[in-house]
Amino acid sequence: MRKNSYTASAEGMLVQDAEVLFERGNRQSQTTIIIPLYNYAHHIEQALQSAAAQSTDDVMILVVDDCSTDQSVETVLKWMKMQTGRKGLTLLKNSKNSKLSITRNTGINYSRSEYCFMLDADNIVYPRCVEKHVQALEARPEADAAYSLIEVFEGRRDVIGAGVFIKEGLIHGNFIDAMAMFRRSALLAMNGYENLRHGWEDYELWLRMIEQKKIAIHIPEILSRYRQHERSMLRTQTNRGDNNIELRAYMKKRFSWLDLH
Repeated sequence: MRKNSYTASAEGMLVQDAEVLFERGNRQSQTTIIIPLYNYAHHIEQALQSAAAQSTDDVMILVVDDCSTDQSVETVLKWMKMQTGRKGLTLLKNSKNSKLSITRNTGINYSRSEYCFMLDADNIVYPRCVEKHVQALEARPEADAAYSLIEVFEGRRDVIGAGVFIKEGLIHGNFIDAMAMFRRSALLAMNGYENLRHGWEDYELWLRMIEQKKIAIHIPEILSRYRQHERSMLRTQTNRGDNNIELRAYMKKRFSWLDLH
C-alpha cells in the first residue's frame, strides 16, 4: 500500500483528496449511492439511470472517479447536467489513482447520509432497491448493513447473495457482493474498506463485521443486477494466478478461522 498517497479522515479512514466537479442537491439525503468509477464510460450511464430511477427521491448519487483515462468523467458530467429530477448529484475526481477501496472510502467520507449504498459502475439497481434496504435497516435499528439477492447477467445467468450473515456462511469464501447498504456510522467506526492490493475488500469488510459481532440483514428479494464480463476486476486481477494465491494467504493469516482452499 502506498501510504504516502493517502490521507486519513477525521475518523481514521484512508481517503484520497478529491475535487468536486459537479454538485447539485442535498448532500444530507437519507441515502448516498456511492459509485466508484474507473474507465467504464460504456457502462456508467446505465448505472446512473438505474440510480436515478429509485422509488425514493431522498437520495444523493455520488460518483467518485479514480482518474479515468477514457471518457468516463465527460459522460457523467453530461448526464448530470441533463438531469431534472429531485435526487442529489455529485461528481468527485480523485487527485491520484487510488484503486477501489480508497475510492469507496472517499465517497463514504464525503457523504453526510445516514445510509450508504455501494454500486459499482458496471452494475444496475432495480427501482425499489434503496427503498427496500432502508426499510430493512429501519425495522432493525441494531443492524449495521443489509444485502439482497442479486441477478447475474451478461454471461452465465445466476442469482447470488442467498444466505444468512453468519460466520459459518463465510468461512469457505464470500457469497455477499459489495452491492449492499450500510449505516455510514458503522463504516466510519470500522475505518471503511481496507486497501487490499488485488481485491476482496468487500469480503474483508464482511469478515471484520463478523468478528466485531455486527449484524447484516439478508433481504430475500432480487433488487439489483451484477454484470458478468471479461473486463471486471474479479476476472482481470482478483482471480488471476499469483494474485489469488496472495489474497488467500493474506486472508487466512488475518482471519485464522477461515478454511479457504
